[in-house]
Amino acid sequence: MKNKLITTIFIMIIVSGILFSAESSTYYGAVGAYYFDDNRGDGVNDGDFAPISYSPITDPNSYLSADTDQGRDLGNGWGGAEAKASVTHKIKVPFMQGSGAMTSDNNILYQLKGELSPVSINAIASATVTPIAFLNFQAGVNLGTGWDFFGIFNGLGLNNDGTGIPETDSVPGVMVKSWLSGTFQFDLGAVIPGEWTHVIMAATAKGEYKYFSGADEEEAWQYEADTGENFNGFSFLGSYVLGYKLPYKVNTVAFLVETEQMLGTNQDLSSSDPVDWGSDFTQVTFGPLANIQLTEDSNIVILVQFRTEKLYTEATVFNNYFRNREYDGSYIDFRRIAFSYSKQFK
Repeated sequence: MKNKLITTIFIMIIVSGILFSAESSTYYGAVGAYYFDDNRGDGVNDGDFAPISYSPITDPNSYLSADTDQGRDLGNGWGGAEAKASVTHKIKVPFMQGSGAMTSDNNILYQLKGELSPVSINAIASATVTPIAFLNFQAGVNLGTGWDFFGIFNGLGLNNDGTGIPETDSVPGVMVKSWLSGTFQFDLGAVIPGEWTHVIMAATAKGEYKYFSGADEEEAWQYEADTGENFNGFSFLGSYVLGYKLPYKVNTVAFLVETEQMLGTNQDLSSSDPVDWGSDFTQVTFGPLANIQLTEDSNIVILVQFRTEKLYTEATVFNNYFRNREYDGSYIDFRRIAFSYSKQFK
C-alpha cells in the first residue's frame, strides 16, 4: 500500500510538470568499484583496523555444522567487483521562485533513471523540491529485479534457509525501495564571493522502506550480490559531506560519511534469535572523494572508502549464515575504490 501511494504521487507530479516551463537534460553514466579482500575481522580486536589480505583463512578446527550451515572461509582470495550502466533524464521546473538570493533558483527537479548491471535492472524515479537555497526535500521510488550471473554473483533471492547461500532463481520477484529525505546544504562562497571561498557542507537524513515480494516478514534476502542481510521494513540512512571547490579540473575534494541502520521491529530481530547477530548495528562508511571535470558536460567522481563491520566471536565467525554468528563489537576495513562517470547530452 505504501509503495502504491508513492508511485501514484510520482505519476501526478510528473504529469503536472509538463504544464510548466521546464529545463530538461539527459545523462549517460557508469559506476564501477573494486572491493579489497580481508579476513572478516579474524585476529583483530574491537575497534581495530583489518588489513587487506588475499590469503583466506579456513577454520583451523574440525568444523561441526549447525543444522545446514556448512561454514565458510574468511576471505575469498580476490575481493569483489561492481559495475552498472545508467541513463538519467532530468526535468527542472521553476517552483515558488523569488527575487532574493535564497529563493531565485527555487525549483522541483524530477529524475527518471534506468540502471543495468550484470545481475540486476532498476527503474528509479525521484522528485526533489528546493524551497530555499540551503534546503531540499526528496521523495523517490526504485523498482528492480535480479538474476544469477553464471553462479558467480546473484541478483535477487531469499537468504533464509540457514545455509547462508541465497536462492538463485532468475527474476524471483520484485524489489521495491521508496524513500523520503531532507538535505541541508551550505556553500561559504554564497556568502563570501570568490574563486577560493567555496567551502561546502551537506547533511542528508533519509528514511527508506525496502520490500522484496518473495520474502515474508523477518525473512532475509539478497540484492545485487550484497551480504544478504536485507529485510522488508524501514531503515535510516545519513549522509554528511565536508568539501572544498577548486577552480581546476579537479574541481571538488571532499570527505564523505554515510550511516545505515535498521529501524522498528527489524532492529530488534536478533534479540529473539538464539545468538545476537547485531540487528541493531549502525554501519558507517567514510572516506575522501574527488570530482574531476573532464569536459564541460562530463565528469568523473573517484571515492576511496572505509567501513565499520560487525566483529564476531571466535566460536561463530566461521558460520556461513549471518544469523548463526554472534556479534561481539566492530572493526574497520578498507572497503573499496569506486568511480562514477557521467556525461550530459542536451
